[in-house]
Amino acid sequence: MQPGSVVKLTRIFAAAAVLLVFASAARGQGTTGLHFGVEGGLSNPQGDTKDSFDDGWHGGALVVWNFPVVPVGLRLDGSYHSFDASDPAVGGDAEVLAGTADVVVGFRAILLKPYFVGGVGYYRLDFSDADFPSAFRGKSNETGWNAGAGISVSLRGIDLVVEARYHSVATDGDRFKFVPVSVGLVF
Repeated sequence: MQPGSVVKLTRIFAAAAVLLVFASAARGQGTTGLHFGVEGGLSNPQGDTKDSFDDGWHGGALVVWNFPVVPVGLRLDGSYHSFDASDPAVGGDAEVLAGTADVVVGFRAILLKPYFVGGVGYYRLDFSDADFPSAFRGKSNETGWNAGAGISVSLRGIDLVVEARYHSVATDGDRFKFVPVSVGLVF
């Protein structure tokens, strides 16, 4: 990662800490009803994607609806991912805007709540700075899928969430694959 990416990631975590302090009365992800949250962290390219791009960062927001009684919820995520080119001399960073619709299945009645998440998404891929031979070039709107797992910890009415999800996005050539590892807060 480039030094500017570290500063951006530090700002994301600082903002999450401020939200944690001021949101102690809010209700967390583990309860029935509608909740919102913020998340951020590192994005790791996978497969052929890691041949062209280094680790990056991401930030985003989510809305989750937990059904009463059953341990199932519906979740919408919006996120921005930035990846640096593997060879900065060549250029060609990647930017990904992602919107996903997911099903969340997990326990809600305990302090540490493990869960599984997965669904489909719409991804805006921007490789417009790429001037090296690669399967990833130009701008495109594509569909994909994601699946992962996480753990949610209740903290005074809000939940601290740590999760990892595998994303696989269709492109004209190889699939664009990455795993964001996120830390977030759900109110």
